[in-house]
Amino acid sequence: MTSNRADEAVSAPAAAARRYVSSPATVGPRTEDFNSELHARPSIYFNGPAIVEHVAFMPLDGAIKEFHDSLEADGEISVRVERHTEFVTITRLRKLDSEPERWPESDLVEDDFARLAGLDSPRLVCHASILVLGTPPDELGAVLKSFDFGDTAASSIGGGSAQVCSDFRVRGDNSSRIILFNKDLNAHRLGRMVRRMFEIETYRSMALLGLPEARRLAPLLGGYDAELVQLTNRNLRTPAHQHKQLLEEITVLSSHIISATAETRNRFGATAAYAKIVEERIALLRETHVPGFQRFGTFVERRFKPAVRTCEATVLRLEHLSRATMHLLDLLQTRIQVEIEFQNATQIQAMADRAATQVKIQRAVEGFSIIAISYYLLSLLKFIYETSDHAGFHVDPVIMLVAVPVVVGAVAITILRVKHALKAEH
Repeated sequence: MTSNRADEAVSAPAAAARRYVSSPATVGPRTEDFNSELHARPSIYFNGPAIVEHVAFMPLDGAIKEFHDSLEADGEISVRVERHTEFVTITRLRKLDSEPERWPESDLVEDDFARLAGLDSPRLVCHASILVLGTPPDELGAVLKSFDFGDTAASSIGGGSAQVCSDFRVRGDNSSRIILFNKDLNAHRLGRMVRRMFEIETYRSMALLGLPEARRLAPLLGGYDAELVQLTNRNLRTPAHQHKQLLEEITVLSSHIISATAETRNRFGATAAYAKIVEERIALLRETHVPGFQRFGTFVERRFKPAVRTCEATVLRLEHLSRATMHLLDLLQTRIQVEIEFQNATQIQAMADRAATQVKIQRAVEGFSIIAISYYLLSLLKFIYETSDHAGFHVDPVIMLVAVPVVVGAVAITILRVKHALKAEH
């Protein structure tokens, strides 16, 4: 009884704690997506001889709307459809009763694979087939010749657990062929190894989609380089007052470079990402040398990396051109700004000179103003004096003589006080 009560005492807080722990269903769809990504896209596990076909398509509109995967199995045939960011893959496994002496013909065409993925006339990216056989033969060359393989690359993979061979030729049905001799891989390791081989082929093809863009840009970048040199030399010789046309041409060149960068940024970025995946998958093969054959991964890298480096070099050229063009534009704008500031300084100095002249004129006019106002006031006094004389009121002429300096002095004092008051306000 004591033991049971102790168990109940321990389990009660634990049960109470569990009531406050959210289940995966209550965490939200975002957490579920993160967790499910860890288990996404499992391999197709199998044993024995089989032919595995793998086809990758890109939708014509370039958009993948759904990212769910599906697996269908019907007897000896299994089909897995996987949706990636840019492409859709269909992997079809067909088990064989025995090891064939010739390459087994496919019972589906590309349109059939597209229908399995629910695509309508998509763009083919990759079509690869892997024939899985038993233990590697002692005379590998004769077996490869019977399967119509040409100059072949071969490697022992998985620490010697299997052997992979391919001539990397594209046949009439747009497919490349790979033979995988299974020495001691179990179903799970075999499925993962087959998937790894398909990923190398698929991501290699996806990475090479950037090569046509690099080739298309090569002559354009050469023209941009020459134009940039010509504009730079003109910037040294062009007078300051003729900078407008040069500024327009540099702006147009910069717009072309920015447009080319924007058009190819995503493609070249994807090329770099896919190339990295290919390198990682090749490293995971853990290849060892097969006497008389070039290694599978070495063959891929020697012919794949130059194309990737071409894309990388194109990206660098675009970045350098954009940076150099913006630098030239900044130099020209600085030059224009300095010229504008010099013109502004000249205009300010001219305005200051005009203001000084106006002050001198104003001072000269002030003297005339005193005379003019005094004249009008004295004329008014004279009119009053004459009117009073006609009215019979006689005023001593001496008063008029005294009024002249008084009026002139009063006017002068008044004008000077007004001028002093205005200066005090400013």
